Amino acid sequence: MLSPELEAKALLGKSISDVYGRSLGRIIGVNRNQFGEMEGLEVESPGGNVIDIPSKSIMLTPKMVTATPEWKVDAHELTGEIATVKKRIVALEGLRGKGDVDGEIYEELLEAQRSGYLSKVKQTEALVGSLRAKLERTNNQLTSLTKHLVNAKLDYQSGEIDEASMKLAVGSIEPSLKPLIAEKNDLSSTLKTLEDLLPAHVRAS
Repeated sequence: MLSPELEAKALLGKSISDVYGRSLGRIIGVNRNQFGEMEGLEVESPGGNVIDIPSKSIMLTPKMVTATPEWKVDAHELTGEIATVKKRIVALEGLRGKGDVDGEIYEELLEAQRSGYLSKVKQTEALVGSLRAKLERTNNQLTSLTKHLVNAKLDYQSGEIDEASMKLAVGSIEPSLKPLIAEKNDLSSTLKTLEDLLPAHVRAS
């Protein structure tokens, strides 16, 4: 593990991108807890705004710093936590079937596991709601960019703009399309995974 000083020197001033290849900006600060452990990074975005990225979203390699969206990290954590709770409930049922656990203790432990499960289901339900909204916004952005792309090509074909102008427009739009498509696919896949975790009555609501 690097010392705080070396860690700061290795990070400050470095550019950071998201997992889809979009530049998020330049690292200008390291947030730490009272023990000096890194809690996140402060990043100056291309527009001049400062954004905070939590440490759980940050991936460090010798050559680059990459940020995973918080929703993706949260989805991965919830998927693992729900799977663990379900396994513990099954294991508890197995112990009861073998007579290895007292009835009263069994009920107490089962209630605790069920409570934990329901808590994770509520968190998953909330995340699913926010991801559906984010997917809708991403689809709208894709539709808008695609229209601009088609219009630029149409303008060129109809002789309203020259080839250089068309290529300039296409060259400005296409780099934004690829990350958006990758993000859309990721959102759709993650949503499907999370929705499958929800009980049927919750999924249907």
